Amino acid sequence: MKLLNSAIALGIGAATAAGLSLLKINKDLVIGSTAIVIGAGMMIALKEKNDLNTKAIDYEYFFNRAQDKFELADYEEAILDYNKALELSPTEICLVYSMRGNAKRNLGDFDGAISDQNKALNFDPLYADAYFNRSSAKFQKGDFDGAIEDYSQVITINPKDSDAFFNRANVKQEVGDIQGACEDWRKAADLGDEEATDSLKRFCNND
Repeated sequence: MKLLNSAIALGIGAATAAGLSLLKINKDLVIGSTAIVIGAGMMIALKEKNDLNTKAIDYEYFFNRAQDKFELADYEEAILDYNKALELSPTEICLVYSMRGNAKRNLGDFDGAISDQNKALNFDPLYADAYFNRSSAKFQKGDFDGAIEDYSQVITINPKDSDAFFNRANVKQEVGDIQGACEDWRKAADLGDEEATDSLKRFCNND
C-alpha cells in the first residue's frame, strides 16, 4: 500500500506540498523603542500583530520538528510536537491533524488515527489527504469496505490520483474482487503508475 506519510517542512512564508494548504505569515515587524510615542490603541494593535507573528513562527518550529521526528520514526515524540502545533495554528488544522493521525497509525493506534482524520475532515470535507490517510488506517484495521469508500472519495475529489486507484485495487484484491482490482490497476497504470502496470501483468488477463 502507498502511504501519505509526510508533508514538506514549512519555511517562513513557504507553501506546503501540492494539495496542502498555504501557510501565510505576516512579516510586519514592531521595530525598536520608538513605538513608545505611538498612541495606546496603536500599541495594542502592534502587540497583537507581533503576537500573531510569534505564534506563526512557533507553529512552524513545532510542526517542522514533528516532521523531523516522524521521518526518524519517533512517532510518540512527533505526536507531542503536533499537539503543540495544533495549539498555535488556527489555519493549518487539517494538515496537522492528518499528520498526527499518520503518526498514530504508524504506532498501531488505528482508532486514534481515524479519529484525527475525522477531525481534519470536520474542518474541510474536501481534504483529500485525510480521506487517503483514513483509508490507510481502515485497511490496516481490517475495515476493507471503509477503506474502499475512502479511496473512492479521494478519486471523486481528484480523479487523477493514481495512488488512490492503486490502493483501492489492492483492497479489492484483498476482498476477492479481482475484476474490480484489475479495473483500478488499469486506471492507475494509465495515469503512469508502474507498480499498477506490474500488478496488471501478474494478476489480470490483458487479452
